[in-house]
Amino acid sequence: MGEPVIELELYLARHGESRSNAGIGDPADVRGWEDPPLSEKGERQARLLGEFYARMEFECILSSGLDRAIQTAGEVALRQKRVNTVEIHPAFTENGTSERFGVKTMAEIREKYPFAVPAFGTDPAGSFVYTETDPPDERRLERGHEALTYLRRRFHGGEKVFLAAHANFNTFFILAALGQPVFPGFDVAFMNTGVTKFIFYAPGTGRWGEDTHIIWHNSCAHLANDFPDAILTAW
Repeated sequence: MGEPVIELELYLARHGESRSNAGIGDPADVRGWEDPPLSEKGERQARLLGEFYARMEFECILSSGLDRAIQTAGEVALRQKRVNTVEIHPAFTENGTSERFGVKTMAEIREKYPFAVPAFGTDPAGSFVYTETDPPDERRLERGHEALTYLRRRFHGGEKVFLAAHANFNTFFILAALGQPVFPGFDVAFMNTGVTKFIFYAPGTGRWGEDTHIIWHNSCAHLANDFPDAILTAW
């Protein structure tokens, strides 16, 4: 077997605590509840995440089009040397964002987040939030495969990429990356700002012939000083 050929090094994060996570807001307010900003705690988590990963040099920083993910990715981008924009792609939207949510344009996003830009391959005039009310788990897994396909087709030169997304989306992304079925017999936990690191190899070149390697899952090392319980809590 030859040397491993790394095509993509992906850091997949869940956003910081949102106001909805903290129980702040009115569930009847569709946009406010489904697209909340970070809570004060979440803002602190995101800053700590950005400070911790300032030691990394990412070639690209990606996010869903929902505020809590954009804010989280923005804290990472703010402290990077090579790239300080966040590319927005609707493929990474949280599962179950309802059709009542409506359209969210890039112009609307950039009013709040000037560092946000359309991700490669997106329609700048389209909606940057994917909506589908109560999709079945089969569709959620399909979306995980679609997001994975986008990343694998775009990045294959060993790039280090950071992606801020959401707990349910991330769960199905991991299942897709590991080739698991819809109901694999286990669940995957994501703390707020927990990070999972993947290595994606050129087909068959991994150290044991694998194409996908999870180096760590749900790391909250960046929270150790300010939120010491976070690294010991399963949920």
